[in-house]
Amino acid sequence: MLKRLLLIAALACSAAAWCAAPKKDGNVYTTGLGKYEVVARTDRADARAKLGDEVKIAVRIDSELPGFASAQLFVNGVERGEARILKFGEETEFVTVAETPGTVSVLCTVLDAKKKVVRNAHRHPLFGGLGVLISPEKIAPANPNCPADFDEFWAKKRAELDAVPVRATRNEVELTPAQKEKHPSVVCYDVQVDCAGGAPVSGYLCMPRGAEPKSLPAIVVYHGSGVKSAQKQLRYGSRAIAFDVNAHGIDNGKSKEFYGDLSKGALKGYSLRDFGDHEKCYFTGMYMRVMRALDYVKSLPEWNGKVLIVTGPSQGGGQSLAAAALDPQVTLCSAGVPALCDLGGTLANRRPGWPVYLLPPEKRGAPAFIGEAAYVDGVFFARRIKCPILLSTGLIDNVCHTAAVYSAYNSLPDGTKKHMLVVPTGHHWGSTPYNPGAGEIDRILGISDPGK
Repeated sequence: MLKRLLLIAALACSAAAWCAAPKKDGNVYTTGLGKYEVVARTDRADARAKLGDEVKIAVRIDSELPGFASAQLFVNGVERGEARILKFGEETEFVTVAETPGTVSVLCTVLDAKKKVVRNAHRHPLFGGLGVLISPEKIAPANPNCPADFDEFWAKKRAELDAVPVRATRNEVELTPAQKEKHPSVVCYDVQVDCAGGAPVSGYLCMPRGAEPKSLPAIVVYHGSGVKSAQKQLRYGSRAIAFDVNAHGIDNGKSKEFYGDLSKGALKGYSLRDFGDHEKCYFTGMYMRVMRALDYVKSLPEWNGKVLIVTGPSQGGGQSLAAAALDPQVTLCSAGVPALCDLGGTLANRRPGWPVYLLPPEKRGAPAFIGEAAYVDGVFFARRIKCPILLSTGLIDNVCHTAAVYSAYNSLPDGTKKHMLVVPTGHHWGSTPYNPGAGEIDRILGISDPGK
């Protein structure tokens, strides 16, 4: 199975795109950004190096438009030196020695003729670049100290869940004519499930209509950060129980304004809420919903009792790690660019995983804070995962940094079937596969249609 996982992961990279898919010619990597092209090169084959190696990364931006590039060197997500401002077509080279395991990377941001950052339709800065991976097998958690009562704490949360019956309300959702035509056998429900922890589980459940008892595998999809509705996983639902849950237990299918109001109101700043208290931390409640979503799927008479897949990107990747650790019946975990890993990264002078890097250094580096954050750190969930797992990372991702992701990967138990998909030009907004196990999931579920 592992060989198959490795092959599928390698193929998944070609499906990832942000603008134009990056091209590689030897050690030169080219990323198209509409009217701009980021060209990066390194002296390191396959963008890999060892501790003690000298690493060179050169970058430039080409365009027929007037403008500039801002090039910045990073070591493990931390800025080194000043940004260099160049005219389009000018190249600059950064040279450094790889002193710590992780990454050396250069980000190159597009500036207009007035040296203001150019942004895409999603208001993200237009940028590209290249990272070099340094001795990844040596990357270890900056905080290796798992809380002594970690298992006891999550067993207590499990007991709180068990005290709440798995009661659900579900209402069939009318599909559009186009959805019905493409997936004529699928029925979709809007589902809310009772849960401990302050909020219900809320999501869309899709499955083949009229499925026989014990006939279907199951997949649960968790969401990245933000405040939004669950999604209808109709493609997966054509062959499986597919439960897509929103992260907050909120209503599904509402207007853009509804979710915007929540993100500015009741859920504003949720990701850092009570992070210094593991009992009150927002992610403690979220992980209880992670477990209850699995409880619900396993309670359905159509579940075959054998296949239980979890997947999600970023925050959803962090949830997937927790799911695989906290429910031994999970059979495959596919976590793309997972957040919530290596939350003590400041101790090793590197960028910790999202969202902790958003905090001031003096807070995120405080021993008491790191000890509390450890209860929701993917590193310590990873130590408890037994199922096959696929992860992905981009070497210029400064949101869920490569060192943070590898800290979890290297913490997986010996003998775990695992693979890391590494994209040297990959950042966080879609240029690195959000579902590195997509092909393997299709194989397990028996889906051959490459469409959505």
